Amino acid sequence: MYKKVNILLGLLMALLLVGCGSTEAASVQETEVAEEQVAEEPEVEDSESLENELLLADENVEADSGVDLDLTALSSTMVYSEVFNMMMAPEEYEGKTIKMDGVCNVYQDSATGKTYYACIVQDATQCCSQGLEFVLDESQYEASDYPENGEEIVISGDFSTYTEGDYQYITILNSVLE
Repeated sequence: MYKKVNILLGLLMALLLVGCGSTEAASVQETEVAEEQVAEEPEVEDSESLENELLLADENVEADSGVDLDLTALSSTMVYSEVFNMMMAPEEYEGKTIKMDGVCNVYQDSATGKTYYACIVQDATQCCSQGLEFVLDESQYEASDYPENGEEIVISGDFSTYTEGDYQYITILNSVLE
């Protein structure tokens, strides 16, 4: 009996410590939890059929025919998970047309002076966020057409990766604001 109480108290203490940890520690824990959730999902032979099932699950939402993966039709938890999957296995999404909604985040690299734009999504509890960089279609937009920091946006474009220095990044190229 005392052993069970001690175990429960130990778990409660660990939970309290994790909840009050730094954002870096929380980020590591979020990654571990997300990896566990991905590992627990049943294997699907065709990931595209799973995406289609998810898109058609809600009868009130019509899928955009020109889009391979419409994140606007998914719940916030599913969007967060799908963006996490994009970061972990970008080769599976290369060349697909992605549509997503979120909040615009603007970052300017002080070393290079280059400005980066990202569409940020949050999970259901609004505690964790992830985002995808996007570049507007240069044939349709000018630099002044980019949204302001914090603005709600809906974008669609082509998923791609690029290397800058020693790191690989993901981006949505030829993006269109909707």
